[in-house]
Amino acid sequence: MKSKILIVDDVKENVDILNQYFSARGFQTILAYGGAQAVDKAERERPDVILLDIMMPDVDGFRVCEILKKERTHFKNIPIILVTAKEDIDSKIKGLSLGAEDYVTKPFDVKELEARVNSALRLKKALDELKELNDLKNQFLGMASHDIKAPISRIERTVEAILKNKSILKPEQLEYLKKIREEAQGIFNLISDLLNVVKIETGKMGLEFEKVSLEKLVEEVFRMNQISAEAKKIEMEIHMDKEAPKILADPARLLEVVENVMTNAIKFTPSGKKIKIYVKKAKGGVELSIQDEGVGIPKQELPRLFDRFARLSPQATSGEKGTGLGLSICKQIVDLHKGKIEVQSEVGQGTLITVFLPS
Repeated sequence: MKSKILIVDDVKENVDILNQYFSARGFQTILAYGGAQAVDKAERERPDVILLDIMMPDVDGFRVCEILKKERTHFKNIPIILVTAKEDIDSKIKGLSLGAEDYVTKPFDVKELEARVNSALRLKKALDELKELNDLKNQFLGMASHDIKAPISRIERTVEAILKNKSILKPEQLEYLKKIREEAQGIFNLISDLLNVVKIETGKMGLEFEKVSLEKLVEEVFRMNQISAEAKKIEMEIHMDKEAPKILADPARLLEVVENVMTNAIKFTPSGKKIKIYVKKAKGGVELSIQDEGVGIPKQELPRLFDRFARLSPQATSGEKGTGLGLSICKQIVDLHKGKIEVQSEVGQGTLITVFLPS
């Protein structure tokens, strides 16, 4: 199958030269004489590589590059080579920062340009193969996680039913069953997190937006976690700004974010310490802050806090377990809401996690 090359330049003679050269070398050429036409033809034809002029009167090449690479993510693996008379370093930096894979200045040697096109096509092939492998991985994870989730849930329910009849069990049997329940809960949580990762990666985490009171949602999660906090003798304070507006959000996904951040605070806070939770009005939205007096996170490890399967040095204060996916999923959910999640921490002093959500 012929590789498709989109040639974009507002000067017809330049387009004709490249069209003639690449057609003679077995390429299927697509021609555009301006930026707006280039975007339209890229959408309809889906080229394998794009040769893009910068200086065009309607929509310049920088804006075309920005549209295709930043705003329409299905073009992220299609290489763009900027072909232009602009030789200054600022233009080169700008073009590459907007997502172009290469930058060629006019006048150019057409054979060198062909070599760069072939190099870009090899890159695209590698990226396409990587995407295919990633899709297969996600498909396997989704199927396996879904199939494992149901039996693990049944094991957990069966153990719960047996534990209700404590009188017929010996002390050591009770301990074994509690251990089984704990392990089953851990596996169930891991599977749930893996399914969330797959949904996010494949774009299948459909958000159902509605007007949400973050204040009410936080109060709900607060009540859910009070028993865990009291068991560790941790005092939790909640401070609400009654003027905080409702936000447009998916309440179920937002609940996951608040639950994850709050349980993490409890997990890493020693007995006798405090956790303070604030919901307040912020410019353009609402801000949730959870401040603990926990073990804290070393400064050098903070950049990895939202990485998947991040294993940082701080240890849970009562041996609680985690999947290493919770905060990564939180960040992705917050990103899907066009919000921000930030962290400040100091070893031995505690951690402050702040979530901003636009209204």
